[in-house]
Amino acid sequence: MIDHLFGRPNPSWKRTQVIFVIIFWLWRILRGGTGPPRILWLTKANRAIAKRFTPWQIIVSTLTAVYSIRNLDKLLGLNAPEPLARLYSPAYYRATWIVTGLDAGFATAMSIRPKWIRDIASIIFSFYYIIYAQEADEKLRKFRAVPTVEMLRATWEKTTNPYIRLVTHLPSISVRRKILLPRPKSSSYDRPITAYLFFAPPEKELCKATELILEFPGGGFVAMSPEHHEERLRMWAVSTGRPVLAIDYGKAPEYPYPFARDEAFDSYRLMVESCGKLIGMSGKKLAVIISGDSAGGTLALNVVIKTLELRQLASTSHQPINLPLPTAVVLNYAALDFNFTSWMSGDNLRVLRSEQSSGNIPGLKELADQKDHLKHVSPLSMVRDKKPSQKRTIKRRSSWKDTIKGFSGGESEGQTQPSARSSSSHLRTPSKSGRSTAARRANEEGALADAESDSDDSDFGTRKEEDRPISARILYKYPNGQPDLPRSNSALEKQQEELSIAIAQADTTAIRAITGKEVEGGRKRELLGTRLTMTSRTGYFQDRIISPSMMRAMAILYIGPHRNPDFATDYHISPILAPSHLLAQFPPLLMQCGEKDPFVDDTVIFAGRVREAKRARKTELDLALSGKSARFGESLRMSSVEGHQDSKTMAEMKKERDKLVGESESDWVQMVLFSEWSHGYLQMPTLLSEAKAVRVLCRHAIETLLMNGTAGH
Repeated sequence: MIDHLFGRPNPSWKRTQVIFVIIFWLWRILRGGTGPPRILWLTKANRAIAKRFTPWQIIVSTLTAVYSIRNLDKLLGLNAPEPLARLYSPAYYRATWIVTGLDAGFATAMSIRPKWIRDIASIIFSFYYIIYAQEADEKLRKFRAVPTVEMLRATWEKTTNPYIRLVTHLPSISVRRKILLPRPKSSSYDRPITAYLFFAPPEKELCKATELILEFPGGGFVAMSPEHHEERLRMWAVSTGRPVLAIDYGKAPEYPYPFARDEAFDSYRLMVESCGKLIGMSGKKLAVIISGDSAGGTLALNVVIKTLELRQLASTSHQPINLPLPTAVVLNYAALDFNFTSWMSGDNLRVLRSEQSSGNIPGLKELADQKDHLKHVSPLSMVRDKKPSQKRTIKRRSSWKDTIKGFSGGESEGQTQPSARSSSSHLRTPSKSGRSTAARRANEEGALADAESDSDDSDFGTRKEEDRPISARILYKYPNGQPDLPRSNSALEKQQEELSIAIAQADTTAIRAITGKEVEGGRKRELLGTRLTMTSRTGYFQDRIISPSMMRAMAILYIGPHRNPDFATDYHISPILAPSHLLAQFPPLLMQCGEKDPFVDDTVIFAGRVREAKRARKTELDLALSGKSARFGESLRMSSVEGHQDSKTMAEMKKERDKLVGESESDWVQMVLFSEWSHGYLQMPTLLSEAKAVRVLCRHAIETLLMNGTAGH
């Protein structure tokens, strides 16, 4: 209640209140009389209760009464509706109950030192929050409101806790090895690639292997190495019988975009160019299946996109680059769209910068500082970070006299008190008293605390890593301040895409008219979205695994300080926006996702776009081979080389058309949605027995994809 009276929520005040209450009642029990205060009928009631009930009955009755009062709204049927009712399957909800309890326990213990005490405390707190599930939900809600890097890593990397590993069943395999790989000669990076190799058959069989699963584990781009996915990766190695190479790519904020994307591509190129010999495989030939979950799915698709772009570049420049596409891509709950509708547009940001530079509006500096999300410990924090306690340059302490002066308004305009932070602009706050800004700031920082000098703001080297702002944690800085990345041709490309789709639709209509094929059933289908339709991110914003605030935090950390991308057009960041002429050349896809996942729209829409692109490409080839393509000009530019269809021979076009004709749409994309599941089911095989069926499904799919890929070659 103290923080409510002061009008400023503060965990320290909450703790102070609890300590005061405990001390008061302990003093009352130990030092006070044996009876109650002599108020009204309390003394008589005490005697009557003492004669009728034993101390044990009194304690149990009191606890029962307290519990009943706390849950009075439920007893009377006045409690709030349950937003998660019937959203998840019972098995999945039970799994998220355990995961939420563990997350709350690990988040609570993350600041404890040393590590061995933190490991024990994490388990103890987790047991508490598993029992008191509502407390876990509330604790995690507050942590996720302003998530820090340490909070994300502490809650997601819990599988390496020694006591959790004791109860985790890790399938036995013959090879489990950490490997450091050199960068390809063509790479602009020199940091070696860290990978983990998992192989179940006898080790001597590895030198005969010609098929590889290249895995990019998820973790929101900020957390989780292959070690935190080890249970799943071992299962994949056992069930498929193939070597599984999991890449421990550089995590944000230390290694911001596009470091992880480029590292993923470098690892694929290295494996293809060496035919796997670097990790002990045969080195004769290599078929690669790329897989990824969540953030790893984004990286997996970026590998395919970069490979296609490199092949296009080699074709136009006649360079001897022959980098084949992967045999197939397997994705689970991939995050493919960063356009969360939370980002300030470029035009609005320019206006804000212009106003800030003019210095005409009081308080605008503070507002602009709030927009610099990398200056804080948490990327979603909208207030100044509290500085950690350490030795500082000392200024005069604010005395009680100064504080009283501030309340009374007795200062002259020329007199100011020392404040913890100075600013070139002034943010005005309504105040009933004549209290000065300096006095108010001094009180916010603690009236009796030592004020600190501004020189400490840039001295981050003396702070613990978790106390540094995100900008001070970045390890990889790009030459000239930003990476050399191709920009999406926003307006022009979007316009060309729309015109291309329009012509493709007109061509399809003309073909139907010629062949006599009518719309299915002779009726017009009712279109999805004819009414206002929410995205899955909005519809499932109360997801128990990944919340909207966590999505925004991960996006800010992943992009880092070097880029301000156009999320509505940049397909290197949001692969769901990839151009159709690239999607038409994609290898076979297996896309799996929970039906209630906030990212389910990404899976469905990307799968649909790939099918549309391949259908349109097939139509384009049919028209071109029939001699009717001249009238389409540049608008149908879905070939591998943009605007240069004439460079392809008729034989090559016929071969491509025959391949598309011989394939069904399920050969292009297989999509599986798991009913009443959400995010992260691959991490729950111990808690969710049904998740083991996904492993079996993946194994059968990989076998089929590899067999089809071998037959195709």
